[in-house]
Parts: sequence; structure tokens; C-alpha cells
Amino acid sequence: MIKDFTSFHDRSFAVDEDNDPLSGNLFGLAGQRWRDLRVKLSPTFTSGKLKSMYPTIRDCAQVMQVYLEKEVKSGNKIFDMRDLLARFTTNVISSVAFGIENDCINDRDNIFRKMGSKVFESNYATMFRNILTFFLPRLMILLKVRGVTHEVEDFIMSIVKQTIDHRESNKNYERKDFMQLMILLKNQGYISVDKDDEDKDEFHGDYQSSTDLKKLTFNEVAAQAFLFFVAGFETSSSTSNLCLLELCRNPRTQRKAQEEIDRVMKASNSKDITYDMLQEMKYLECCIDEALRKYPIVPMLNRECTKDHTFTGTKWTVEKGTSIYIPVQGLQRDPSIYDNPMEFRPERFLDSPTGNGNSKGLYYLPFGDGPRNCIGARMGKLQTKLALAVILSKFSFKLVDESLMHNEFEVDPTQLITTPKEPIMLKVEARK
Repeated sequence: MIKDFTSFHDRSFAVDEDNDPLSGNLFGLAGQRWRDLRVKLSPTFTSGKLKSMYPTIRDCAQVMQVYLEKEVKSGNKIFDMRDLLARFTTNVISSVAFGIENDCINDRDNIFRKMGSKVFESNYATMFRNILTFFLPRLMILLKVRGVTHEVEDFIMSIVKQTIDHRESNKNYERKDFMQLMILLKNQGYISVDKDDEDKDEFHGDYQSSTDLKKLTFNEVAAQAFLFFVAGFETSSSTSNLCLLELCRNPRTQRKAQEEIDRVMKASNSKDITYDMLQEMKYLECCIDEALRKYPIVPMLNRECTKDHTFTGTKWTVEKGTSIYIPVQGLQRDPSIYDNPMEFRPERFLDSPTGNGNSKGLYYLPFGDGPRNCIGARMGKLQTKLALAVILSKFSFKLVDESLMHNEFEVDPTQLITTPKEPIMLKVEARK
């Protein structure tokens, strides 16, 4: 479908901007509107832009580290790490997306954390909405079912408006964050790319072609900010949490990751993990890649056929309007592709970015692939890797429920993403 992208360039999601303005985001848009927006937004996530945001992300990670140190010293050693990591990633997103300094780590009643939790509430209403979103988008539009509640929409719209108004009325105020880039797209229609920024979008050409495109409207800015918010905190925190689960199941692997972190920090003679130091932690990256293989956060991808298409060399024709579902989790756990697929083995990725250099074809798809791959993959992996590096440098982790050493957790059926139904409690110990 990547080779025949002109026939499969859309996702079959409901976009009803009159009834649900925040649905008009990059994830759900189709056709030329998606293409134009993708070109506009691609410069936002180059390594150069992420490097400029890195100090803010690192500050958030250090707040989490200090919080854990304080709690462990006071005798509290049992944690729902998914909750703590979600508070960390919410801090990151509120700061780099909205330019608002929050402390979700120490303030459990923080409004950003509350609104984020409402998007992923575990109940039948969420499950019903997710079923419509993924499988019956046209019915969703017909019934005027919204992707989010009015409360969440009002919150996002208000925060975006306040942020834009503040920055545009204070011309000297500028932050190196996502919202500043969105304001550029709103006011000039494109984002300049530094000549020394090595990243180019292989599927969407030269970023500067975005100069020919229209400026973003306020609602379009708000919709992208909403997408960045919901996609940025829950996916990364869940990945980090499930990686920690596997490191608890495999203490030798946990120690190996910690030894690499120690080695890099000692060689750099630095207590703070810099952007360049993080890039040197190859084994930790393999641990994350393997966690994403075993537990892809989005276990299934979908596409919609946009015109009748017969695959080359076959008689197989897909009719226009047909929805196609790709079972990512099934592929990544297929024993004919990955030997012993339920074994957590980061070494798979040391010599292959897909974990299996012998297989031909696309099987490793935690962020999708092709022109509609996840635009924020770099950002997601960056904050996941930093969070794990920071906490593993100071702490070791063990499972409270030892039955999870050999048994898989139950997945929450109300969610579209891979989420444990019950919290996975971990025992945290300060490293000597």
C-alpha cells in the first residue's frame, strides 16, 4: 500500500469540523488537505527543532527524578509508574506545545492532567466512541458523536487562544516550542528550515514548498495542538511503562541498560544527560524498540481505498471506499517473522532497525510507515528515552505482583491503544 499510496492515502476516520472542530487534525484529515498540512508541519519535528526543545524536556525529567528521590527517601517505594510517567509527559506537552509551565508531577489536581485523563477515561462511552471512530466513521458523523467532550474542547480552545493572544501582544516574547511554530504557520504559512538541519521528509519533498500554501486558521492550530497533546503524553508514558515492565522481568537486561547509562555519563563527566549523550545510549534505544515490537501502542492501523485498485501481478482488486486494517501486533508477534516473539530481547535491534534483518517486507510498524507514518515519532522516542535514562540512572525497579514475571497483563478493552486494564505496580529502589 505504500508503493500504491495514491490509492491508499487516507485513514477512514470521522472528520466533522462543524460539529467537532478538533477532529480537523493531521491524524484524521484526508486527501489534499492532509498533504498540505503534512508539508507544513514536517519542519516542526526535525532533529534540529527537537534539539532546541530538549532543555525544556530535560527540565521536566529532572523534576520527576527529584520527586522519586524524595518519595523513596520518605519510605514510599511502591509506584504506579504509568501514572507518574503520564504526569511527566503531560508536563512536557503542556510546556513544549502550549508554552505553559506546569507541575503535574507534584500537583495531582493539575488541570492539564485532568483534561488528559478525561480523553482516555476507561468506560463504555469511550469504548463506544472508539468503535465508531475506527470502524464506523460515517455513522459517527451521522449521529454527530464527538471525538471529545465539550469540556475538553473548551479547555483546548481557551488555552490556545490565551497563548496566541499573549505572544502576539508581546512581540519580544518567543519560545522555542511547538506553539511558536504553530503561530508562524498561522501568520506566514510556513516554517523556515536551517540549512544545517540534516532531516528532510523523504515522502513530502522540500519543506520550503510549504511557502506556497495557505496560512493556518485558528481552529486548525487548535486541532493540531490537541493532537500533539493527546498523542504526546499517553503513548510515550505507556511505552515507558511497558518497557519498565520488561526490564523488571529481565533484571540482567535492566542492569545492562543501567551500565550503558553509567558509562556514557561517566565519559561525559556530566550529571545532566545532554541531547548528544542520549544519542550514545544505543542499548537503551534497543530496549524501547523491543518494547514497541512486543507492545505496539497502536496495535492496528487502518487505511481507506480512495479508488479502485488492482495490485500489480495479481487479480486482487480493492474497491473504492473499502477499509483496510493492518494487524500491527499480530505481525510483530508472528513467530515466522520474529523467533520466540514473546521473549523480550533488545539485541534483536542492535544490527537491524526492524529487529529482523533477514525478513523482506514491512513488519515493524510501531509508528506506521510510508507517507502517513507518525510525524511525531522522533519526539515520542526522545521523551521516552530521556525519561527512562533519567530514572534508570538513579533507581532500579522490581515487580510487586510477581505473577506478572511470567503472565501477560490484561489489556483495557475500552482503549484504542495498548493499555493495561489494571495498574502495574513497581517497587522502586535507589541505586547504590
